[in-house]
This record gives sequence, structure tokens and C-alpha cells, in this order.
Amino acid sequence: MSVIRTLSASEDFEQREVEKQRLEKAFKECDSKLDKLVKENYDDLTATVNHFSTISTSIHTCRDRMQAVRQNLKSCKSLLRCKRDELRKLWIEGIEHKQILSLLQQIENVKQTPEKLDEYMAKKHYLHATELLVSAVASLEGTLSGVEALRDVRAELQNKKEQMHEVLIEELHRHLYIRSTAQVNKPLRRQGSIKGTANRDVSPSPARKLLQQGSRSLDYMSPGVASGDDDPAQVQENMEGDPEADSVQFMSVLVESLSILQKIPETVEAIKSRMEKEMTLIVHRTTSQVLDNAEQRGETATQQNQPRLLLELFELLFEKFRCVAQAHDAVLMFLQRISNSASHGQAEFELYGREDVWSRIQAVLQLVLNDYLDVKNTASASQNQGPSAYTDAAVDISTYFTKKRHQKVKKYPLFKFEMSSHAISMNNYLREQKRKKGGLGEPDLLENGTEVQYVCEPGAKNITVIFNTLQRFVKEIEVTLQYSSGARCQLHDFLTEYIKTIFLGQVHMDVNKNIQQASRGAEALKLLTDAQTMKTMGLQRPLLQSTITVERCLAELRELMYALPAYSDHFLSMICKMLQDYRDMCQSAYRGVVQRGSEEQRIISATWAKDEDISRLLRSLPNWQNLENRRARKDDEVENPEAVRARNTKVRPY
Repeated sequence: MSVIRTLSASEDFEQREVEKQRLEKAFKECDSKLDKLVKENYDDLTATVNHFSTISTSIHTCRDRMQAVRQNLKSCKSLLRCKRDELRKLWIEGIEHKQILSLLQQIENVKQTPEKLDEYMAKKHYLHATELLVSAVASLEGTLSGVEALRDVRAELQNKKEQMHEVLIEELHRHLYIRSTAQVNKPLRRQGSIKGTANRDVSPSPARKLLQQGSRSLDYMSPGVASGDDDPAQVQENMEGDPEADSVQFMSVLVESLSILQKIPETVEAIKSRMEKEMTLIVHRTTSQVLDNAEQRGETATQQNQPRLLLELFELLFEKFRCVAQAHDAVLMFLQRISNSASHGQAEFELYGREDVWSRIQAVLQLVLNDYLDVKNTASASQNQGPSAYTDAAVDISTYFTKKRHQKVKKYPLFKFEMSSHAISMNNYLREQKRKKGGLGEPDLLENGTEVQYVCEPGAKNITVIFNTLQRFVKEIEVTLQYSSGARCQLHDFLTEYIKTIFLGQVHMDVNKNIQQASRGAEALKLLTDAQTMKTMGLQRPLLQSTITVERCLAELRELMYALPAYSDHFLSMICKMLQDYRDMCQSAYRGVVQRGSEEQRIISATWAKDEDISRLLRSLPNWQNLENRRARKDDEVENPEAVRARNTKVRPY
């Protein structure tokens, strides 16, 4: 069209000729190029034409075949319409046969369930066993409910399901209270003596390390526990190796199995109800362990009364209770995960908390302290004794150093029957009977028939050995439970109440008894220490036996100040009161000797000392002159009594 438009638009013939020549030249060039391209691509063009013809032939053939298939389908459709009822019957029979085969397979699986269940239970693969049992029971109660031949199998599996629940709870308690404390078998290292426990190593035991590692691994495996997701990661059971190697992982399997059985509420109630009993059994097992360790060290029965074994017992108990609390934390984490998850359709249940665990631990420790501190007998003895002269702990210490008026010497009864052999035997018998009635929440015989054992003789003074260790444990409890400022745990309240109301009263009673025995009777200020006591104490001159008794009481009170530093002010007040009373007694006795009294009570030597001649004669004696020379020389050395006696012998002829 462009060529025609160009030629028609030309003005003259010459211009059209020029345009015509140009077009002819262009056509010739195009023909030459086309011929050249055809020659160069002749083979490819031939192959393309052949392929195109082949494809076209195949398409025509397929079209013919499709037409034939369509015709055949139409004929088949017409033929099938003639036998529709027969085909429907065959289809239904096929479905029935398939369902029968499925039921037969389920019956076969149910028949093999008891054998597989026993195999899983023997290997302690409780998660697989629970899933198998629950699925079998569901089949028997569902699709196989009408099969009467499976009645015995159904009853057997129902019974195994109830037993499975009990077995899982027992295994959970075994790991909570026995397996978690299994590696706490040796007492903690102490440096030198009992006082060295203040610097003891407080690093976690192997059992606590295992629990902590298991908790961290479980947190990594199931992050939904910490975040509270509704779809936490599925608990995996270790099918290779020992399933109990990781105690925390095994407890997670047990809790998951109980969740599948839908027994979580019953499990929580069982844990709460058996908590105190299981902890009491830990106390009994630890007591036997301490006694066995002492026997292996070669300690005799008399040496077992040493309070060191009591300190060892409490250190082991504290470490085991820490492990138990750590295990409960792990179980609480698993239960909280199930509580947040709706996958198992669990009924609502109320969880116990960390506070409940530590509360039961403190309650059991209070029972142990009641036994070893002999609280009932000590309290009754303190009440029968009555108030003591040293019970006032709020008195200002400065009052003991002020000058007091002279007090008359107290009169004491000549004797009492309380220390007679009959009274002592009767008191010991009654005290033993009372001690047997108040035990660790258990009778004198445990459930397995073994007798309750003690590592040392119960007594109020046992608190001095374990007080500092108890105080550290009390602080640990308060830090763990995050008590607010000023709040105290129940174990702290128990210790404070016991020390203030019972132990201090017992100390007052013992001190008062010793002082009364030392200062009782007319001979109290005449009895001197024997030679053996002087040699033992390194004395150069004899002292009154009452003085030695007072010094021993002071030493005991000083030891109590170190053992119970929180009550050192109270013991200091007792020391000041004791020294003041003994000083007043000695001063009163001295004044009774040297002071002037009535003519009937006047002492002859005091009357002689008033006579000038006799006084001059006494001052002329060698002993008096020697004393004045020693004072002039300021010689404080104690003179040998034999030298004084020899000097007196020389002047007898006068």
C-alpha cells in the first residue's frame, strides 16, 4: 500500500520511473538474501516441515481415538444403567468387608495389648504404655463395645488402667523423695570442728545439679512451659537406654502419662496428702544413714550420743529437702503446662505451690526438733521449777555494778527428797514415757516394723549445736519464698518461741540448781578444792568448791553466747546477775566473820585483836614482819605454805 501511495503521489513520469527502479533493486536484493538463507538452512527447514507433518498426523490420530473412546463410554454408560442395582450391592459389600477387616485388626491389636503393655511396663516406658492402654480401652468402649468375646479382655484392661494410675503415682513419689535425694549420701565437709560449719561449702550436691540440668534441658525442649502457650511441645520418651537416667525428664513423662489417663486432679491430691509422710520417711532414712556412717567410722554406741551426729543429720536433711523442693519445682512446671493446655480435656484442678512444699518441710523439721530438743519434757520441767533468779533478761547491766545494801545470808533447807534414788528413777521413767508418746508424727515402730532411731540423746542443749545451721536454713527459706521485709517463716517463729519460753528457762533452772547446790548449807563456804582439782586447774592456793562451780557455770554461759549469738545479751545479764549474787554471798559471809556483833555472837579472835598488847605481840611475829617487808618490796608472789608453817614453828618457844 505504501508503494501504491508513493507512485500515485508522484508528479511526473520520471519520478515514478526512479521510484520503480529503486523498488526493483530492493526486491532483487531481498530475493538474493532469501535464496541465500534458504540454501544455508535447507536441512533445518526440511526437518521442521517433516516434524510438523508428523505432529499433525498424530493429532489427527488422537482425535480419532478420542472419538472412539467417547463412543465406547457412551455404550458402557448405557450398559451400566441396565445393572445399577447389582453394582450398588457389590459396592456395599466391599465397604462391609473393609470394615470387617478393620474390626478384625482392632480385635487383634486389643488381644496383643496386655502382652505389649507388660513389656512396656517392664522397661518403664510408661508414656507408650499409657497411650497403648488408653487407645485399647477407647476401642473396647467404642467400636468394639458390642463384641461379647472381648468381655474378659475389657475387664482386664480396665483393671490395668486403675493399676497404671497407682503405679505412675508411686513412681512419681519415688523420684520426688527417693531418687532426687539418692546421691546425698555423705555429710558435708566441715573444717576442723563443729564451729567450722560456718564456713562450709554450700555448693549444690550432685543430686541438685542433676535436677537443675534436667530442668534447663526440659525448658529448652518445651519452650511453651515458660511462656504459657496453649500448645506446648510434646514430651518425648527415651526409648534407648535407661529411661530414669534423667530424673526430671522421667517425671515429665510420668506427669504426661497421668494427663493422658486424665488423673491429674487425683495426682495433685495424692502429692499434697502424702507430702508430710514422705518427708518424715526421709528423716528416718537419713537417721539410719547417719548411724551407719558413724558405725563405718568405728564409733561406738556411747560416742553416738555426741551432738556432732545431730549436726550431721540436720545438714543431710537440709540438703535432701533442697533436692525435694527442686524436684517439686520441676513437677509444678509440668502441671502448670498441662493446666494451661486444653489438648487433653483435663478437668479444672487447683495446683499446690512452692509455699506448700516449704511449709511441709518446716513442719517436719519442727517435729524433728520437738524430739531431739525434748520439748515436752523440758517445758514441763521448766514449768514445775518455777521462776528463777536469773530470768530477768531486760534488766540494765549497769545495775549490777552499783553499790547495794548488805543482805542477810539466805537460809536453805537441810535436805530435799528430789535427788533421792527413788525420785530420780521415777522422774526418768516418766520422762521416757512422755518422750515415747511425742514422736516424729509416727509411733515407736514404723510401718515396716522397724524401731524409730535417734542419733543422740534428746535434750534442750542440742539446740546449741544446730542453732547456727538452722538460722542459715531459715534465711535460705525466706529468700526462696521472697518474704517481705519483717516477715518471718514458721520455722523461725518456732525456734524463737522455743528458745525464749523453754530453752532459756532450762538454762536458768540448771544455773540456779548448780548455784544452790554450791552455796547450800553451813559447810558451803568451808569446803575447799582437792589437790587433783588444783593440779588440773593450775591453782597455787586452794579455792572454795562453790567458786569452782560458779566458774564452770560462767564457762557454760560463755559457750552459749558463742552458740546462740542472737541471745548473747541475755546470757551476759545472767552472768552479771550470778557474779553479783555470789559476791554478795561471799561478802555477807566475810562480814559475819569480822564484824562486831552481840556479846553472844562475838568472836574471840576479833576481841583479842582489839587489845593493844595482843595486837602489838601479833605484829611482832615473823609472819607479820615478813608480810610488811613483802609489801614494801611490792612482791606479789604467793608464798609457799610450808615456809609460813616453818616460820611459825621457830617462834613457838616464846
